[in-house]
Amino acid sequence: MRHLAFDLELEQPNSNPQTPDSLQSEAKIIQLGWVIYEPKKGEPKFLAKEVRNIKIKTPISAFIKKLTGITDADIENGITIEEAVSELKKSASKFEVSKIAKQWGSGDDWALNREVGFAVFKGAALNVKHLYSVYAEANNLKFQGGLETVIKDRLKLPNGFEGRPHNALIDATNTARVHNFLLNEFKKGCNK
Repeated sequence: MRHLAFDLELEQPNSNPQTPDSLQSEAKIIQLGWVIYEPKKGEPKFLAKEVRNIKIKTPISAFIKKLTGITDADIENGITIEEAVSELKKSASKFEVSKIAKQWGSGDDWALNREVGFAVFKGAALNVKHLYSVYAEANNLKFQGGLETVIKDRLKLPNGFEGRPHNALIDATNTARVHNFLLNEFKKGCNK
């Protein structure tokens, strides 16, 4: 079975204490990344890796630039969120992925649906962070932690966290790696 993991980077509203220089009254997507993969022992086999910068009408805040590495030029040269979603859906269809998209944490699917005005995925996306918390509880690991912490300090995946955090493609790739690890662990338990 093939899977799709995705991630968003967002410009935060000016009501957020970290982004007082934001010109947004609500969060806006500025980057959409996705990967398509087949689970394998060890690391997943990646069939596609895509990232799109999303054009918004205003510059992004200093905090978000520093956090994500995304520049105003990246945004100005981006595409609309509708175009990016269309590309994501074509990619998912081409590779005949599982109907359940994977995301780290909860909220990216909601933010994506809110911004485009329709449900991008059929049903809710699978929260891989929640799946990890079940595994953590069963194995006496700490529940808390972001994606990078879980990969490096909790699961100790080979090669650690790959890439720079807070890039939608990098975070989608690492979400897929955690999902792949957990699938393999759950399969071991079923084969006993």
